Amino acid sequence: MTLYWYYVPHMEELIAFSFRIPRSLAQGTEAAAREMGLSKSEYARRAIEELNHRVMQQRIAALSHRLASSSAAAAESMDSTSADGLP
Repeated sequence: MTLYWYYVPHMEELIAFSFRIPRSLAQGTEAAAREMGLSKSEYARRAIEELNHRVMQQRIAALSHRLASSSAAAAESMDSTSADGLP
């Protein structure tokens, strides 16, 4: 049996988080967790963390794109004013 260890900085910070899921999802989750040698709770924690990470990456990418567009528009605006006769 393979054990996977992870570091929880402050065990007292863990809280109960309960939600309902379809039976088929619960069965698939339990089977996948067992295959990986994880508890269902640890499997669910990792899945939630992974999804949260992906969502944050998407948000960062969207903000970066908006910032780049804004910067490009500002640069274009400055370029158009460079022909106003000032040295």
